[in-house]
Amino acid sequence: MVLANEIEESTSPITNRWGEVKPERLVVEHASVFRGREGQAFNHQAQLSWDGERMYATWSSCARDEEEAGQHVVMAVSDDVGRTWSKPTVVAPSRPGRFAPSVVVSSGTRVVGDVLVAYYGEWERFEAARDKEREAARWNEGGHSVFDVRTEARLSRNGGETWSEPMVVIRDQFGFMPPMAIRSGRLILPAHLTCAITDDPMGLIGWERTGLPGLPPGYLDDWYSHKRGAAILGLDHRFNEAHCYQTDDGVVHMMLRNENGTRMGVTESRDDGRTWSRPRLTGFTNSVSRSQFGRLPDGRFFCVNCPAPAREGASPSTRTPRTPVVLALSDDGVVFDRHYVLGDEAQGEPRIPGYLKHGRYGYPFLAIANDTALMIYSTNKEDINVARFRVPAR
Repeated sequence: MVLANEIEESTSPITNRWGEVKPERLVVEHASVFRGREGQAFNHQAQLSWDGERMYATWSSCARDEEEAGQHVVMAVSDDVGRTWSKPTVVAPSRPGRFAPSVVVSSGTRVVGDVLVAYYGEWERFEAARDKEREAARWNEGGHSVFDVRTEARLSRNGGETWSEPMVVIRDQFGFMPPMAIRSGRLILPAHLTCAITDDPMGLIGWERTGLPGLPPGYLDDWYSHKRGAAILGLDHRFNEAHCYQTDDGVVHMMLRNENGTRMGVTESRDDGRTWSRPRLTGFTNSVSRSQFGRLPDGRFFCVNCPAPAREGASPSTRTPRTPVVLALSDDGVVFDRHYVLGDEAQGEPRIPGYLKHGRYGYPFLAIANDTALMIYSTNKEDINVARFRVPAR
């Protein structure tokens, strides 16, 4: 007899079979979206959206360090399917706070008819500059280094030229991905150990928080809470940076970055995101970075990520070099065993010093524009680039 908790702790069949199959190499054209410079040296956490004519790239940008006070969200646009890009303009600015200007991180955009909806996380820090000792002290004491965490949205009806005033979408959570629509029409906005759901087609009102079973009401689901969340749930792995896809059986799979392991986790919902299972490890490898899952127009499932496992015992800058970056395809959403290398250059040194500046192909995100696929990524968290290619046929 198999007990329920033994089933929960078993390994999910979702796998990419990394190291077992030989990747193929596609013809890929890489282009620059924005090159970091002094005063705008941190650029990371990028996403893409396509309205049928124009491509929109959003990302988080700051003067020097990741998620430092003053960070904001910017956008560049392309009218030639990603070959050239405009100068970035501000979508969501940092605003004055109680102790320091707010931190704003990009969660991407959705195109709804003729409206562009931009999502972003925003919070405040206790100090303007990063202070590792104070942050570590708060974590060790069970506290937080940030406060007033929420996800907000702004609207544009003129292709991103101007934006509305902000509206709060959901409090006490933020993530690095836009909402995804499932078959019922419901939207799921992933964070880390929680998500938010709404049946509003615009994705602006009616949001409700859901998440892993066992989390207390009001759980603060920011990136900094993965250690606390694992302790609350009694997990051996610290999961965060969720992203979802839905298979033909209606199950929504929320894939989870694993902060202290080589394989991703997954939590699953069989009621359109209202309740979730206890997370399990998968056989899907990842280099401790954000991964994106989804479905191609032809019905195949995809993931873009850096599947080479982290190097144990290495320094932070070389432990997770985030190369190669791979497009993995699947017919059933379980076995992603067709691998296509989109980039495999070696990790290099950043041009401008900063907080944890590393990653050759950081946080890849895929969008399809007619017969062209574009993958946006950051390099050393200072440059934003795109890879253009044709998706291989079945």
